[in-house]
Amino acid sequence: MSTISLKSNAAITTAGLAISSGVNFVAIFVWTHLLQPAAFGTFSLVSAAALLLSAVAFEWLRLTGARTLFDADQPYEINADRANALLALYGVSCCALTGMIFLLWGCGVSTLGISAEHIPLVTAFAFTEMGLSLINTVSRVRTEAWQYFASMVARSILSLATGTVLVVGLGYGAMGALWGTVIAQAAVLVAGMVLDRFWHSVRPWRARRSEVLAAFRLGSPLIASCALTYGASVVDRFLIAAVLGTAAIGQYMAPADLLQKTLVFVMMAINLTAYPTLVRTFERDGNAAAGRVLQSSFTLQLGLGLPAAIGIAVLAPGISDLLLGEAYRESATRILPVLGIATLLRSLVTFQLAMTFQIRKRMKLMLVPPVITLIATFLLAPDAMRIWGVLGMALASVVAQFLTFAVSLALSKREMPITFVSADTLKITAAAIGMGALLYPLRALHDPAHTLLFIAAGGIAYAGLLLALRFGPAGKVANRVPVLRTVWAIYAPRRS
Repeated sequence: MSTISLKSNAAITTAGLAISSGVNFVAIFVWTHLLQPAAFGTFSLVSAAALLLSAVAFEWLRLTGARTLFDADQPYEINADRANALLALYGVSCCALTGMIFLLWGCGVSTLGISAEHIPLVTAFAFTEMGLSLINTVSRVRTEAWQYFASMVARSILSLATGTVLVVGLGYGAMGALWGTVIAQAAVLVAGMVLDRFWHSVRPWRARRSEVLAAFRLGSPLIASCALTYGASVVDRFLIAAVLGTAAIGQYMAPADLLQKTLVFVMMAINLTAYPTLVRTFERDGNAAAGRVLQSSFTLQLGLGLPAAIGIAVLAPGISDLLLGEAYRESATRILPVLGIATLLRSLVTFQLAMTFQIRKRMKLMLVPPVITLIATFLLAPDAMRIWGVLGMALASVVAQFLTFAVSLALSKREMPITFVSADTLKITAAAIGMGALLYPLRALHDPAHTLLFIAAGGIAYAGLLLALRFGPAGKVANRVPVLRTVWAIYAPRRS
């Protein structure tokens, strides 16, 4: 694969994520205006249960495939035997899980705050979500960026369109929004497998026993890791349900989803484009070369993620008024600044530090971050929520994520060279804080027009501060724009 092709692949993948995230961003606006907090809380709780089920049963297969399927000498650049083995394991997992789930449904058992009547919906959501994730993973491994683009964009558009029809046209409320997602995922999954000739060649019933066992041996340690990781990411919803009730979940998850569609999107986009390059570099050039790729990715993630978190924190009143329904604005204004810090730390662990464990195949180390998060959250959150309500949950999340980040950083540095405190990261931090300081006096003006203006002004201020601080990568961008090239020439250090 040429450098140009890799860059094109990254650009298309990022564009697909951007459009998909943009549609999902619109969905937050739609659902918080159509659904009251209690209904939105039900939507969030059922979604969390489905994603947790998917993580426990299937996520280890997706991660194993992302790490092992690539084979440059095979048709479609995918090892056919490993693909058959992974699909066979997916089918077996589906059958076993279906039997267990419908036994619970038939017995009327409720768990994790999910009533028995919602169990079929949770199961359908989990199956379609993971099936679609698997075909998207194969597209990424093959660097088939346009397939990934079409899948991500189609799912988001169809989910919102179908859900809106079910909610507004048929009055199904939260269940309509959820079934809209399931229907969209199923439709895109079927279309992807029908239209891609690679999937016509897959024969899971012919899977070799040796390949199945090899995949299971590599992936089985990930079962606990994936369950714990996703459990750590959704435990807040279940704890809020137990302590404060379903309506409080809606109040908390509206700003949390807003961060998911903005800050987390930025971090995930970088990870999705960097991970295939990281795998190829490690396999071909070794640990040191992969470390340089990881360092570059880390600088980019911090350079985009930190100013986004600070900007959202400073402009929280305006962002809440602009994007959320009236019933959600007061609580969102209070917790957005705190949740932004927690989300940034969690994203750096998930999309940066944990990659070192995957690349080096240190799968057991992947258990450490979620275990720390879960223990700290369980110890801190209940009492914090009784004192401060949903703000207490956000405060507990910040402490938990800080502890997780500190330990993960120490462990990742042992596996692969990466520098957290460097001249570049210090300049990024200074520019982001400077941007926040410039915007802070303006937060009292939070009507939509002012908010949009301040968001644009914050981006310009951040870029200007990076140039003033002589941040090297900023010069490469500036040299492509005539006006910025002049500014960079003034601030850049003179060469002897």
